[in-house]
Amino acid sequence: MAKSKVTEEARARATQMRSVGTSYRDIAAELGSQGVTENWCKRNLNTVIVFDNHYFLMEELIPLAVRPEGIPRLQFRAKIKAAYGLPSGVTIPEAIERRTKRALPYDAFIRPDWMEPEFARASHLELVHDATILVDRLEEMVAEFCVRYPTASIWHVRQEIIGHILGSHPASPLVHGKRMVDAVDTIEGRVPQIPPVEPAFIDDEEFDHHCI
Repeated sequence: MAKSKVTEEARARATQMRSVGTSYRDIAAELGSQGVTENWCKRNLNTVIVFDNHYFLMEELIPLAVRPEGIPRLQFRAKIKAAYGLPSGVTIPEAIERRTKRALPYDAFIRPDWMEPEFARASHLELVHDATILVDRLEEMVAEFCVRYPTASIWHVRQEIIGHILGSHPASPLVHGKRMVDAVDTIEGRVPQIPPVEPAFIDDEEFDHHCI
């Protein structure tokens, strides 16, 4: 068996560099004269624990994400930005977010920001109800608009009204709705649900008096 050309000193230095997050390419560039190559790094340094931004981020995220109520998506993304020094207005690179999600354990849960953990289904149903009312009113406004302006496209009028409020959305309503239902199903298996209480309405005695 051929003996490795890499000395113990070079091996120790390469291990130390990798542990603080130095890439294989940079390690090979610095220690190439001592026999260290990228292929050598891939074979010999792949089990070294890397104490980089990702490592410390996961140390913080995992305890929060495995709680029964999970971690709110807003907090999840804020911690990623803080770990990598990203300004609040900058989009998180897809590779960073994907790597972070893959590193979470199977029982982690990123909770939608609209969800109240102990009222998951109730909060979902109320959102759907409110959305239905909003859609009905939207259709009324579109119809009224198109009566006044008969050459206007119904579809484009509707989209323009929505666009002025929300802008474009990458997911379709069906995909968005399915994600909401999946999130409700998940949280119901993690957090005991409290039955919703109907609000009490105060009798308007003055109105009743005038109606008699």
